[in-house]
Amino acid sequence: MNILILGSQGMLGGELKRTFSRALGWDRKEIDISEAGNLEAKILALGSKPAAIINCAAYNNVDGAEKEKDKAFLINATAVGNLANVCSKLDIPLVHFSTNYVFDGEKGEYNETDQPNPISVYAQSKHEGEKLLQSNCIRYYLIRTSVLFGQEAESQYAKKSFIDVMLGLSEKTATIVPGSNDPVHGAAIKAVNDEINSLTYVADLAKAVESLIVKKSPYGIYHITNSGQASWFDFAKEIFSLTGKKVNLVPVKSSDFLRQAKRPKKAVLLNTKLPQLRSWQEALKEFLMTK
Repeated sequence: MNILILGSQGMLGGELKRTFSRALGWDRKEIDISEAGNLEAKILALGSKPAAIINCAAYNNVDGAEKEKDKAFLINATAVGNLANVCSKLDIPLVHFSTNYVFDGEKGEYNETDQPNPISVYAQSKHEGEKLLQSNCIRYYLIRTSVLFGQEAESQYAKKSFIDVMLGLSEKTATIVPGSNDPVHGAAIKAVNDEINSLTYVADLAKAVESLIVKKSPYGIYHITNSGQASWFDFAKEIFSLTGKKVNLVPVKSSDFLRQAKRPKKAVLLNTKLPQLRSWQEALKEFLMTK
C-alpha cells in the first residue's frame, strides 16, 4: 500500500515503516511539516498520491514544553493544522496521534467522546492539534495512545523509553557478591506509583493502524492501547521481573520528583470502538524477548 509516514525515524514511525513495508518515510531531514507550501509541493512531486499519510512527528518533551511553548505548539498544533489542510485539499486520509495527557485525570478512565481538559503546555499543544485536525480535515483518524514502548528509534533526537531507562539504572545500581554472578540489592530505583496510565506496544499499535486503513474504518477518534493499566512503579516492577533483575525498587509519590509539568493522576484510555488488544504484560514479555 502506498503510504507516506512522517516522523519515520521515531519509535512509532519506525514500527509503522516495518508494518507497511512499501511505505515512504520522511523525517526532519526530508521535510519541515510546519511549512505547508513545501509539504504540498513535495507530496505532489511524488507523482502518485499516497493512499494515506501517517503523521508521527511530534514534540513530546512534556517538561521541556513548559519552557518551549512556541516550539511545542508549532510542531504539535500549527504543523498539524497545515498538514490537515494539505490532506483535505489533496483528498488524502490523514492518521494523527495524540495522547491521554489531553485529559486532566479527574475522571480516571476516558472513552473517545470524553472532553479533553489539558493541564500542561504539552497537553494543551496536543489538544490544539486535535482541534485543528478536526476542523480542517474530514478524512482523518485521530488516535489517542499512551506510554509507548518498542524497538529503539533511529533518530538521534528521540528520548529513551522508560524500559531503557529502567534497565540502564538496573545496571548501575546492582552489585555483585564476590564469587557469584547474581545481582543483589543495590542503590534504590525510585518509580512513581500514584500516576496511572494505559501502556502501548508500538508493534500492536502499528498493526491496529494498518487494520483501520486497510478496512477503511469510519473516520474519527480512536483510543488504541494494550489492555490494562499501570503505574510507573507497576511497569518497572514487571520489567525487572521479566528480565530477572534483582533491584531495590521503591514506590514513591509523584510529588517526590521535581518536574516542570503537571501530569494527570489517572488517565486510562478506554477503547470502545475496536477489538481489544492483548494485555500490556503479554506484549511487554514478547518485546523483552527480542532485546
